[in-house]
This record gives sequence, structure tokens and C-alpha cells, in this order.
Amino acid sequence: MGLKVLSAVPGPTSVGPIIRQFCGRGEGVVTAFSDSALPVCKRFVQEDDAVEVLALGEVVSRFLRMCGESAQPLSQAGQVEAAIARACLELPAESPFSRTARYPGLHKALNRTLKELHEWEIDRDEMLDLASVATPRLSAKLQSLAEIDKEVDSVMLALGRQSHSAQLRACFDSLPERDGSFDRLLILAGSEESPLRLRWIQWAVDQGTDITLIVERHAADAPIFAGSRRTLEALGFPGIPTGDGNALTRNLFAPDLTGGPGVDVAIVSAADPLAEAEWALRGCMEEERPDQAGIYVRNLETYAPLIEAAAKRLGIPVRIARRAPLLTNSFARLTLAALEFCASNDVRTLGPILQSSYLGLTGEGQARLASGLRECHSMRSMQWETLRTWADIHEEEFPWVGALLEWRQKASGSLLLREWKALVTELICADERFPWSTRIMGRDRMMAERDRRARHQLERLLANFVTVDAIVDERSMTLSEVTAICRRVWKDADVSIPPSSEVGVCVADDPYALTDVETLRVMGMLEGVFPRRRSEEPVLTDYDREEISNLRPGHPPLLNSHDKAEAERDAFYRVCTAARRQLVFSYPLADDSRDNIPAFYLTEVERAAGGHEKVTRKDWARTLLAPLGDECVTENDRILRQSLDAPRESPSAVELISQAARDALRPELGHRFAPGELRDALQCPFQYALRHRLHLRVRRRGARWQSLRKLPQASGLVGKESREHAEHALIEALQAELDSLYSEVPDWEMQLLRAGGRRLIREWLRREFRSREMWPKEIGSIRGNVAFGADGLRDAMPGGVLLEGVVPAVSRHQRYSVAHLYGSGARDPKNLTEVEKLYYGLYFLALHESGREGALEIESMRGKRELVVLTRAGGPVNGFAQDGLSVVDLATADDPALSKKIFFDDVKRALKRAVERIYDSRVDAMKGDHCDWCDYGELCRRSRAFGEEDSPFGTDVVFEDV
Repeated sequence: MGLKVLSAVPGPTSVGPIIRQFCGRGEGVVTAFSDSALPVCKRFVQEDDAVEVLALGEVVSRFLRMCGESAQPLSQAGQVEAAIARACLELPAESPFSRTARYPGLHKALNRTLKELHEWEIDRDEMLDLASVATPRLSAKLQSLAEIDKEVDSVMLALGRQSHSAQLRACFDSLPERDGSFDRLLILAGSEESPLRLRWIQWAVDQGTDITLIVERHAADAPIFAGSRRTLEALGFPGIPTGDGNALTRNLFAPDLTGGPGVDVAIVSAADPLAEAEWALRGCMEEERPDQAGIYVRNLETYAPLIEAAAKRLGIPVRIARRAPLLTNSFARLTLAALEFCASNDVRTLGPILQSSYLGLTGEGQARLASGLRECHSMRSMQWETLRTWADIHEEEFPWVGALLEWRQKASGSLLLREWKALVTELICADERFPWSTRIMGRDRMMAERDRRARHQLERLLANFVTVDAIVDERSMTLSEVTAICRRVWKDADVSIPPSSEVGVCVADDPYALTDVETLRVMGMLEGVFPRRRSEEPVLTDYDREEISNLRPGHPPLLNSHDKAEAERDAFYRVCTAARRQLVFSYPLADDSRDNIPAFYLTEVERAAGGHEKVTRKDWARTLLAPLGDECVTENDRILRQSLDAPRESPSAVELISQAARDALRPELGHRFAPGELRDALQCPFQYALRHRLHLRVRRRGARWQSLRKLPQASGLVGKESREHAEHALIEALQAELDSLYSEVPDWEMQLLRAGGRRLIREWLRREFRSREMWPKEIGSIRGNVAFGADGLRDAMPGGVLLEGVVPAVSRHQRYSVAHLYGSGARDPKNLTEVEKLYYGLYFLALHESGREGALEIESMRGKRELVVLTRAGGPVNGFAQDGLSVVDLATADDPALSKKIFFDDVKRALKRAVERIYDSRVDAMKGDHCDWCDYGELCRRSRAFGEEDSPFGTDVVFEDV
């Protein structure tokens, strides 16, 4: 009986024989410091072996029961964090954690820190002792940590649970009654440090347990695995070396190169992470047994979706066990949205879930329900009663709406948190009238399993808060408070994703999960990813840790960020020992936001492998979308390669083929055009056809703000004599516009629109009355809302083109006939584009009057008012930049007549081209700057920036009545 310490090279080739030898000696238990290593241990324990594989926490609990002590169930992380959250609420204002006390991120960090302090044998009493002699800043932290730890222990005791560290400490004052079990233990410690666990191991040995402890080492004893060295020093054992490794693992991070069995090494680059995933999977398919090929990624949350997408396209089965944020699950988002709808004061908050597949609504059903919600919201304070009536009328089509309103009625009071849990559970899955509680069973197996796990996680996270609340201080809450708790807890939680396949290529972010791997592909070898950059802990900084270690001279020092950064080499070495035959390292040249820097570990790998001539290098070009010729290993690659190698075909012309379609888009002869209509036709025929011939409108959030530019015209600003009358008219126009948007705009945006509208009104008034001083108009010359063809405003343009529409106002200033316009203004007024020249030229032509000059007074949404003139022959005009007033002279020649002739010749040519495009029924999209704000960029697929949230194919599309 005693302690045997083995210093083994990581990897299944070294650890496997040790476990097999242990199993061959009779009964025993195999465990590990890290639970992630237990699946590896189980692979080497056969069914007929008299050996159990147990978590270390379970082993300690059984020892405690052998000592005649009560071993309570171990505390769950969620319960501990919920208890920490409640404890943080009671922290005094002077606590260093008080400002962030309500954030779940702090609760998780505090849980990690307290767990680490317990592992280093720093309990609550010692925290207070250290606080009494520490610097003020550290003292405040330790006092707060001690108070939080005390509250957590109190809550866990009331719940009948214990922490793992508490059970370890409880063993030290007890003597086990040996019954023949647990006489032999094999513990895989790796390089993880834990002074408290080492003390427990020594205690177990003193009680007659035969323990074999495995720590990790370098194959050539190079100076890595510092944690293992410190563990051996603490135990006072040198450690028996075992395992030899291969040439790569012997030379990696070692000063001298030595020989040994070889392993093939390759370094590969790809264009981006998706291409990297595809080439890695193709490499796995080239193996004789793809199930013995593995992929290791450090950041699985980033690569897993890419690998799954690539595997699906290439038809390659993969095994990925991973976790994802809880609210990425549709069922979880739907549950939270339903809760927030019931807790809100706005019936339109039901809108975001209407497109959910769980509801099974058709497009018409979605539009009908969305319209009903807007109608109900227009009733303001009576909106919920109106929705109740609407739901009764449409009960046959939307029975779940009435059920949801019934649930909201039941949740209208103030209840205890445990009562809320029952109500939320009813909302999630108990009431069969809710489609999401029944349709989950009708989905395919994998989707149903994902939703089942998400539903369980939603309930479990809320249950953690319920149990802690019942112990600490049960209090009544409203639905809004409970919903806020749910959002805070669920937003930062994650959930396990079931593997898409039980066979195939193993993908993991933990090298312990890679056991039977002949070939391993290590993806994402980038600086900052592998190795990760050094970062200090948020609760106890390196200075804090150094101070604590100095105050405890007889104990092992706490690890700091430099120690953890050095452990990155240990992790990389551990990965390199997982493959038996071949290692392939890869990295993407660029990702969505940056160019990437390959990890310096690749240089070390090249050196350890014997130089660059011993390492295969491959750079997959961005243009190589599939392997060449006979190298294709999947059918989809063959199809893609055949398409790429086929003769190139020019894209088909975008034009209407049938005469009926062309006639439908072509206006009748003599049709009148608005200036904006002709501008759109010249700018992009596709945009013109959809906006002006098909009358398709897309409701965008930005359009609500653009609608405010109509307020000066709607209020008749130019004709208002006094500032007071003008301000009153603008405010009334703003309120009328907001009233028209009331049912479509959320309350928060309505407040922004109102505040933004009032700011615009102040600016418009300032520039309007300043312009009247600097550019005074003739008395009686101002006329508002003048139609083309009336009051001297021409409607006949060159080429027989007739204009229609209304100009906001016209007036006279000196010898200038002025048209007042409101809009966005030209990007560069002194260098007009052809489209802008046509648009403004039409207004100049309409203003033409013998013996007078034309001018356009343009109020833009960019805080400017510009007076645009073709020449200054109508009289001297000056700008005042400090007041936002500027004069733009479009003259391009010293001779005014020549300058105007050049300008109008350009306008006539542009007008002719625009009209020809209209009557030719052109529908081709023309790419340009307008693509940045065009509403139809997603339809022509030429937009440089189109989003995924506001789709023009859903309920935001409106066909105008014409």
C-alpha cells in the first residue's frame, strides 16, 4: 500500500497501457482531476474488468460516507451562481464588486475565483485573516469574497448540498471504516494543480489506499508542464518516467533534436475558415478509415457551424459534441419572446414570433395577425381588451392567441418566484393549446432532441433561482421582474447540442476526446487563438495573487496569468501527442474582419520535425473551390469541378422577353412623369420598374426618418410669416406624421422620432428665417404647393416630355425665380452627377422665364440649406456657412449664356436617355452609389450592403393601390 507517481507522456499511447496494467491487477477505481478525461479512461476499461471509472467528486463522496459522515449531493454550478447573484445584491456600496453586482459575468467569475481559492486551501476564515494585513484594495476584495462565500455556504447547506472542496476538507478529520472497496485508485492528474486534492491524496494513502497518480511530462524532459513539476515537488516524489513519444514530441520545445519513430507533419493554409473546414474534411475522406481521423479546433464555437455546413455539403459524417448559446435555439427564443409579449404594454411585441415555424402560420395568416395587432395597438389604452375581442373572433384560426392572453391574465398579479416557475413551465410545455408545446414532437429526431435539451435548460436555470430564492428571502415579483430575470439568466447560458452523427470524423476542442486517431487535423493555428494571448483574471489580478502568495510563505503560490500563458505550450504538446501517424496543421489567411497571423508554434513544429524539407507545405488557393480532376472524393466536388471546367458562358441579358410583359411596364404615350421618376429611370431601370411601374414599396426603419423631410412642405413653412406660426405648424405636422406611424413603430423609436423631429424643426426654423434675411423674397411672390403647368411653372420639357407633381413652393428673389425643395441634396453640389444634373435641370427648365434666372433653394437633411444657381446674372447672392447657408454656382464658363447652354445640353441628353429606357421597358440593374441605400438591392442582388433582418420578401413588402 502507498503512493506511486508516474510521469507519463500525454496521449493514449502512453496512458492506455498504464490503465490496462492497472485493470489487470484486480478491483479498483480509475478517476481524474478533470472530468473531461474520464471518457478516455473508459475506452481502456473493458466490460469484464473489475474496475470502475468515476468522477473524483463521487470518489471523495464515497470516502466521506466510509468515514461515517453524511455526504450531501454536490452543488451545481447554476445553484452556486444563483446564490452568488443574491449575495452580490447585499454587497455594500464600498465593495469593489458593487457596480457590477447584477451582471451574470461577474457571478461566473466570482464562482471561478472562489473555487480556485478553495483548491489552494484558502477558506473563508483565511480570507478574512489575509484581509486584515493586506493592502486596502486587496483587503476590500477579500472581505467581499468572504461574505459571498459565507452566503453561498449558507444557501447550499439549506439546500442539502456541499461543494467538492468542503467534502475534501471533511475527510481530513475522519477515519474511514475499510470494507475492501476503494483499496486501489488510479488518478489521472495531468498537469492540473490542486494543493487541496494533493493533501487529500496523501490522507487517503495514510488511511491504507494504494494510489497510482499520473502526471504529464515531456518525452525528452524539456522544461514544460510546470504544473506537473510543482505537483511532484509538493508530493516529494521524483515520478517514474513512462512513455517515449515520437520524433516530433521528443523535439518539440526541446533545445536538442533527437531521433525516434517518425510522424508525418503537414502545414496547410486556406483562404478563409470555411475553405479551411472543407479542405480538412476532404483530407479526412482520403483516409482508409475516416472514423479514425480527427479534427481539433481550439475555438469550437466558431468552427463547429462551418464544419457542419461543409460536412453536409460534402456528404461526410462528423461527430461534434459541443455547446452553443441557449438563445441561438429557436424554441428558447420563442419562449422568451412569448414571455416578453405577456409582460409588455404593447400588443405588437407579438410580431417578432409570427414567422416562427412552431406556429405553422401561412404568409397570409402572418399578415392577417400582424394587421390585427396594429389595429389593436391603435386603440392605445384599450389595446389589450381589443386584442381579446379580436382573438375571440379569430379563435378558429388562431386559438393559441386567446390561450396566451389567458396565461397573461393569470400572470397579472404579484407572485412568489416558485409560483412563477410553475406558470412559466405551463407556458413552455404544459398547455397543449400553445403550438410550441406540441410541434416540438413533430420535428425530426435531431431537432426534437435539440429543443428538448433547450427546454430542459430553460427550466433548470429558472429552477436554480427558485431554489435559492426560497432559501434566502422569498419575495413577490411581477411578471416584468420575472421576465427580466429570465432574459438575464438565459442570455448568458449555453446548452449542449446533440451530435449530428454517431459515426464519422471526430471533431473536438479537447485532446482527451481524441483517443483512436491515426490522423489529426489541427485547425485555426493563429496567433491569439493557439496560443491564446495572456490575460489576467478579472477578480484577482496578478498583483493581488502575488500579494496573497507573499502573505502565505509556507504554501504553494497562486497561479498568475504568466503561469497560465506558459500552460498554452502544455495544451499544444498534448494535442500533438493525440495522433499516431500524421499531424496536419492549418490556418485561414483571412476571416470576416482581418488578415490573420499564423501561430509561431508552426515554426517550432517545423524545427522539431527536422526542418522545412521534412514538412509538407500546401496552400489552397482561394480560386480552387474543389480538387482537380480525379482527386475529387465526393460527388458534390465532382459536380462542382465539372461545372468549373466546363466552357464559360456569358451571363444572359436581363430583359423582358414576352411582349405582354414589356407592354405592362411601358407607360402610355403622353404619360406625365415626376422629376424623381425620370431620375430613377436614368439611375437604374430596375429600380424605376419596381418603384414606379410595379409600385412596390419596402418598409424600412430608415424610411420612417426620411418621412420627416416632408414636414416643411406639409406645414407650408415658406408661407408662414412669423416664427411662432411656423413652429406651431411644423409641430402639428410632426404630430400628424407620428400618429400615422403609431401602429407600426415601437414606443422607444416613437420617442426617438419625436425628439429627432423636434431637433429638425429647430434647425429648419433657424435656417428658414436666416435665409429670409439673407435672401429676401419679393412681397407676395411666395406660392406654396405649385403644380407643374400652373402659376407660370412649366410642365413641357424638351422632346415632348410632360412633368407632373407639385413643387413645395416658388418665389422671387431679385431677378431669380426660386423653387423651394426639401430632400437629401447633392453629394457634391459643384460636381453634379448625370442623375443629379437631370433631376435639378428639370426644375430649372420648369422655372424658365424670359429675362429671369432660375435658382433652387434646397433644404437637406444634412443640416444645410443651399441656393443653387446656374449663373449669378440674377443678382449678387452670398452664403453664410456659419448659419448653414451656402450658394452653389453651377457655372462652368465665364460666359453665362455658354455655361447655361452646356448645362442644359447635358440635361436634354440625360432626359432623352431616361425616356428611352422607360419606353424600351428596360429592367436591368445598374450598379452604383445608389446601391448603398436602394430599397430593392436584395431583389436585384447587386446591393453592396443588404441585411438579413428586414427582408423585402415578408410582411414588410407593400404593393401600393394604383
